[in-house]
Amino acid sequence: MKNFMRSTLVIMMGVILSTGTIFAQQQQMPPQPQPLSPDEVTDAQLEMVLNVSQSVQGMQQEADTKMREVIAEQDMEYSRFQQIMMAQQNPQMAGQLNLTEEEKTTIQEVQPELQKITQEIQQGYMTAIQDEGLTPQKFQQIAQAIQAHPEVAERFEAIKSEQT
Repeated sequence: MKNFMRSTLVIMMGVILSTGTIFAQQQQMPPQPQPLSPDEVTDAQLEMVLNVSQSVQGMQQEADTKMREVIAEQDMEYSRFQQIMMAQQNPQMAGQLNLTEEEKTTIQEVQPELQKITQEIQQGYMTAIQDEGLTPQKFQQIAQAIQAHPEVAERFEAIKSEQT
């Protein structure tokens, strides 16, 4: 459960960062916020982040299932799809991939549906964050502080333990 919550938090940060990238392409966006120092993160804020993480777990699992189904409908293994996506983000891996024409076509065919699923989950994340009274930027700063500072991560885990 601990790893799942941390994974969910990392995934949420990725979704928020990718949302920022989309918006940055449309308009000039300020630089990404820096993580807060441990003293700047309150227990109330950590509880808000935990609440967001818990509320989006089901959404993330549902989105993952939908994505797997879309990929499976094209007769592609999900693990192979993940390899291709990682290689597209890492040019050094791309040369080792040996991507077939059929795989290229499959990727092109599934991308619109996967983008739709991603947009839906991004909206769900944003709604969950705002429902807790946070801005996406503040959520990101707190989440980064949890990742960057062991003492903040320990406080986050303690709050999580109290709630379960």
